Amino acid sequence: MPPWFVHVGSQELYQALAGILRLVSLYMFTDAQSEGSYSVLIDILLGHLRKLISELRNKEHLKDSWQSWYKRTGSGHLVRQASNAACILNEMIFGLSDQAITSLERLFQSSPQETKVFCGNGNGKSFGYEGALPEHLVQKVYQNNGARSYLIECIGSILHEYLSPEVWDLPLGFSASLQQTGEDGDISLHFFNDNAMLHQVIIEGIGIFNICLGKEFSSCGFLHSSLYMLLENVICSNFQVRRASDAVLHAISATQNCPTVGHLVLSNADYVIDSVCRQLRHLDLNPHVPNVLSAMLSYIGVADKILPLLEEPMHAVSMELEILGRHQHPNLTLSFLKAVAEIAKASRHEAYKLPNQAESYKKEINAKMLNTEKRTGKHFSGSYANDTDIGQMDSQTNGGISTSEADMQEEEWEAVLFKFNDSKRYRRIVGSIAGSCLVAVTPIIASADPAACLAALDVIEDGIMVLAKVEEAYKHESETKETIEQVIHSCSFHNLLDTLGASEDETGENRLLPAMNKIWPFLVACFRSKNLVAIRKCTSTISTVIQICGGDFFSRRFHADGIHIWKLLSTSPFQMKPLAKQERPPLQLPYRRSPTSSEDSAAEISNLKVQASILNMIADLAGNKRSASALEAVLKKVSGIVVGIVCSGVKGLQDACVNALVGLASIDPDLIWLLLADVCYSRTENLPSPPSAEFPEIPQVLPPPASSKEHLYMLYGGQTYGFDVDFTAVETVLNKLYARVFTSNVQIVISRKTNFSDFSIEMPQLLKVLLDLFQTTALEA
Repeated sequence: MPPWFVHVGSQELYQALAGILRLVSLYMFTDAQSEGSYSVLIDILLGHLRKLISELRNKEHLKDSWQSWYKRTGSGHLVRQASNAACILNEMIFGLSDQAITSLERLFQSSPQETKVFCGNGNGKSFGYEGALPEHLVQKVYQNNGARSYLIECIGSILHEYLSPEVWDLPLGFSASLQQTGEDGDISLHFFNDNAMLHQVIIEGIGIFNICLGKEFSSCGFLHSSLYMLLENVICSNFQVRRASDAVLHAISATQNCPTVGHLVLSNADYVIDSVCRQLRHLDLNPHVPNVLSAMLSYIGVADKILPLLEEPMHAVSMELEILGRHQHPNLTLSFLKAVAEIAKASRHEAYKLPNQAESYKKEINAKMLNTEKRTGKHFSGSYANDTDIGQMDSQTNGGISTSEADMQEEEWEAVLFKFNDSKRYRRIVGSIAGSCLVAVTPIIASADPAACLAALDVIEDGIMVLAKVEEAYKHESETKETIEQVIHSCSFHNLLDTLGASEDETGENRLLPAMNKIWPFLVACFRSKNLVAIRKCTSTISTVIQICGGDFFSRRFHADGIHIWKLLSTSPFQMKPLAKQERPPLQLPYRRSPTSSEDSAAEISNLKVQASILNMIADLAGNKRSASALEAVLKKVSGIVVGIVCSGVKGLQDACVNALVGLASIDPDLIWLLLADVCYSRTENLPSPPSAEFPEIPQVLPPPASSKEHLYMLYGGQTYGFDVDFTAVETVLNKLYARVFTSNVQIVISRKTNFSDFSIEMPQLLKVLLDLFQTTALEA
């Protein structure tokens, strides 16, 4: 039932009207005397659509606004007339479908006595049927090839008007394009509702055409011409249109024997990708193409299956995300980023499988090589490197096995090579697409738009993970290739050497660290921006990528660029800081939006969240052995800054500081203990006494500083957080670290320094023991 009929009728009334339309359509289509009348009726109804399309083209030519076009006499009426015409056309075509004919047969069979004679002529003769639909009507639709071709021709003419781009350019809501022209507040909502109902009825009509034609809907090309439009409307802003597209896609999938919509798209992926690539070249005319690509990858969920086909559209997307492309189409940047994000997710999904598949294939090849060794009686490992006489090798091979068996083995290893080359080619495709994604989004990390920056950082995490998995798979692949080469040389399968290919340049496979080297400056630039939301996300991204790449690569980079990160930690959010000369806004290109004014200070809670995220990043990096080396060059400075925050007593950061100190203590526990104890025991009153005379006093081990600026955390960190020292907070954190870190370390040291096994001691005395042991160890050193 059309959406507007809910307000003017009922379901029963519409079923009666629709039944009349279907019956009339069936009789007109099959009546030999009325051939041609059916086409005339179709053209009359299509005339309403053509008139609307003509008016829309005229509007485009005159460059009228939607407001002026809608207020013009009859413009809104044209949209509603076109909707009614489309509804009638849909019911007429549905009347020729198997379901409609079956329904009509059941209807007439239910009351034959009432419908035995249904019409007469002027001569008083009557004609009718005995309780069933005339058989020749059914046969003409089902079996007559000419009638079937005529039906396909009628559907083709209707579909041609349905898919007119002017119809689909009708707005369904207040979009950015309407806001740019200043008409967002002057257009009636009725205009958008009328347009949405027209789109909904047309989409339902496409589903009806599919039901009517069945398999022929695809063979006639109707599926290929309409699938792109259906995918585009799957993510439409209007719920009714979106639901209609989803329902039609599922109906088409069922008719075409596809279990899911994803399988339907996959079987027609080449047509969809071709349409995407073609329209990406003309974005001015097709601004919705990024949404189609995003819908196909996210909603349908077939990105991993069509990944090899995405290299060309990914190249076009990369061009659009460069400076010139973003300048020409600034409103499409986020849409393209969403598409890139879906491609990166698909690459990550596939990349996770590659190492296990490569390792499994390596084991399979090794087993195959051992089997061949048993059959030929030769040992392949390292044999081809020492064999210099190929003729001697040939004679040995021919002497060991028959010629037919050798040919069979060669065919067997040729199949192995084909499979190996396919897996290698697919691995390169996955790595190439991930590399293109990283290149495309890297400059956007420093964008002033938070949404664009967040999307870019998500792609960075996925892309780096993909490159790491691809490199891991390449290592297994190299070992597999060596094994295959050994077999080829030992068995003299010289024809297979060309299939194996020349040795690849290993530098081309080493993509991870070079890519990270290009990304790092933009991550640092993100910290220099005023985009606090992006900074919080950036800390998570840095933590992720360093744990993937390893900390050694980032040690020097933290030493050189870490100042921009630590500056955010050492600055109090509760104090206004004057704008330094080096923090003045950088020169920006004319089309870039100006950054946030320095006078617009962020809320204190926002700054605290940023600092908490940086502390969590430090905890993650320091607590992981693979990434801990990244902080070695700045360990003292970072530890001093974190202890400085502890001394400030800011409640919102205490838990994050404890986690960070626990991580840093896993690298150098002595340093962390000294920094905290230097503050905690700088007061001369209430110091714990040594347990016995042989232990020194605490001031002898940690001399109290002359001033607050001479604390170790100040000397290492470089500056204070801006508050007086909160000794209670420092003592609380120190006690927490005793429970989580220092106690286990002290027990290990005590067990090494004492001869008795049962050593029990109170917590205050434990500190004194540690002080003595620390002093003794220092003297021994």
